[in-house]
Amino acid sequence: MTTTDIFRTMIVPADKVAIAQEIAVTIKPVEGQGMWTSPFSPDGQEPATHYISTGYISNDWLTIMPVQQWEEVEGTWTLTASYPGAPGGLQAVLASLGSTISLAEIIELFTTSDVTEQDPWVAIARLGLQPIDEVVDP
Repeated sequence: MTTTDIFRTMIVPADKVAIAQEIAVTIKPVEGQGMWTSPFSPDGQEPATHYISTGYISNDWLTIMPVQQWEEVEGTWTLTASYPGAPGGLQAVLASLGSTISLAEIIELFTTSDVTEQDPWVAIARLGLQPIDEVVDP
């Protein structure tokens, strides 16, 4: 981690987790291993509906990754700002590394994922999710 790294929590739908994992491993073969392995669902029971990865990302990725800003207003979470990311930029990086992930797959991942600066447990609660395992460290 450098002083310019930025914290992100990314929660992806279960049907998109394989693409998110492939992107992570393609870009960072060692550090990308083991991302999005913590399963969640609305009732804490299988099957998993979402997976989470949280931590610091390089400042270089800020223009590529999407992000949403949520604020709790009178007990209701409200989307106050969002940036859609640059799926074409990510696809170009991936293609240069030999990946065949399509632009459409990246757009779908970006539009269905929840990406914030929130503490992971805050984001999980906002989405109404519960960990499937007794002990989960997002």
